[in-house]
Order: sequence, then C-alpha cells, then structure tokens
Amino acid sequence: MLELRELQNFVAVAERLSVSQAAEVVHLSQPALSRQIQALEKKLGVLLFERVGKRLVLTAEGDDLLKHAASLLDMAQDFTNRAYGLKQGHVGLLRVGASPQTIAWLLSPVMAEFNATHPNVELIFSEGHNDALIDMVENGVIHIGIASPSPNHNLVSRKLFDAKLLTMPPPGDPRAKARSLSIEDIAAERIIVLKRGFLTRHMFDNACAEAGVRPRILLESDSTHTVTSLAHDGHGFAILSSSARDTGELDNAVVLASAGREIHQPVSALWNPNRYRPASLLTFVEYLEKHAAARS
Repeated sequence: MLELRELQNFVAVAERLSVSQAAEVVHLSQPALSRQIQALEKKLGVLLFERVGKRLVLTAEGDDLLKHAASLLDMAQDFTNRAYGLKQGHVGLLRVGASPQTIAWLLSPVMAEFNATHPNVELIFSEGHNDALIDMVENGVIHIGIASPSPNHNLVSRKLFDAKLLTMPPPGDPRAKARSLSIEDIAAERIIVLKRGFLTRHMFDNACAEAGVRPRILLESDSTHTVTSLAHDGHGFAILSSSARDTGELDNAVVLASAGREIHQPVSALWNPNRYRPASLLTFVEYLEKHAAARS
C-alpha cells in the first residue's frame, strides 16, 4: 500500500528534477530521499527517473504517474480541508425539524441569513408536530428539532420563545373584542383544533382537563389554515398558538386563559446529546436564538 509521504517525495523530485532541491522541501537528507525514491520504484515495479548525462529526467512511466500522483495529493488535501471545514462547521449537512408555522416565521429568515454566511452547509428541513419532532430528534432523523421539551426525554434544550394559546371567535361574535377569554367562556361552543401531537393541542387538552371542561370538537386538523378558515366562515372557535405568527392566521385572535392566567409553554431548540452533532449545530442555534428574541 502506497503512503502519501512516498507520493509527496516523488512529486517533489519530479517537479524540480533535482534530488538535492527536493530534499530541502521534504526535510530529508539527499541520500535518504534517493533511497526512498529507489524503494518506491521497487514497490511500483517501474523506473521513475533516469540520468541523461548530469541531468535527472522522468522516464515515460514516471511522467505518466506524475499526473496521477499529483491528482491523488490534491484529493488528499481536499479531504483534509473538508475535515477541517466539518470540524469548524463551515461545511456539511444539518437537518432541522419544526412545525409548519415555526418554519414560516422563524426558520425561513434564519435559513436565509445562515446560508449567506455558511454557503457550504446544506440545510434540510422536516415538518412535524411536537411529538413527531421529539421522536425524530431521539432517533437521529434530524439534528435539531424546534419543539416543546418534555421531562420524559433526555434531550439538550435551548429555549427560543413561549407559545401562547389563542382562540379565534367566528365573525360577529361579541367575544372577539375581549382582551382574553377563559376555557369556560367557550366551553359550550364548537371547537376547531389541531390534531393530537401538536403543542397547541397539548396545551388546549391540559387546560380543558384542569377546568373540568369537555370541549365540543367540530374538527381535528393538521393544518392551521384549515382551522382558521372554518372559524372565519363562522363554524366555531379556532384554537391556535402564537407560533402561527407572520402567517396571517392570527387576525382577530384572542388570548385564551385558564384560572386567570395565560396558557403557554416554552419552545426550544432540541438535540440529542447521545447522537452525532454537526459542528454547525450550535452556530445555527445561535441564529435561531437571535431571530426568536428579535421577533418575540
């Protein structure tokens, strides 16, 4: 098996056609470099150099192998540079997951800024509700999930923002002008809510259980747009999260409270400490924190 050092010695001599000059470059004595070139010729089974008078020249075989040796050395350098870039977080792949709403208002602008400063890091996004995102982080499907952490999961978390529970009354309902509504205020109304697994649904179900309310659910959907469209058309009260910001879905939304307090949960950047972590991960989290703070 050839070693890179052997190729480096060969290329150094071939480019200079002088063992003495090449010896200075590769930090060997002239006799030691001559012995290494002879050993390489023996290993390859071909003569690489010959002397014509006092001049050292490449043989036809040496000239042919020089191109390949130089190419292999370039590839090795590229490999080293790539490894350094991966270590520094300048290149590589980063998989990030979030809900559709969070992708729209947070990940999209973060991606634009991050790509401008880290063009060689490929970002891949995945959509999912809160429970699915936590599973994806645990199983290594994504490197970062933006979700509400659970004490039952051994994940590292960095808080980004609080998701508050909101409700959107149908048009013409006088309660649309209230600053906030309680779970009891809408207990008798038809409810349009996201499916189980979404953080919005977790917060709503927990608040109903605490208030002893059994909601009249008209529709469980996986689309915020569907939920708000039905409310706009007067079919019931939509249950939303403040994470739907910047998507045009929060028009006429009212804060939903329980026992006089806002209903909210933290949303964090999550990653699994027991799985591979790209070097770019923490830098991307810093971008998330900056954008989340600026838009909270």
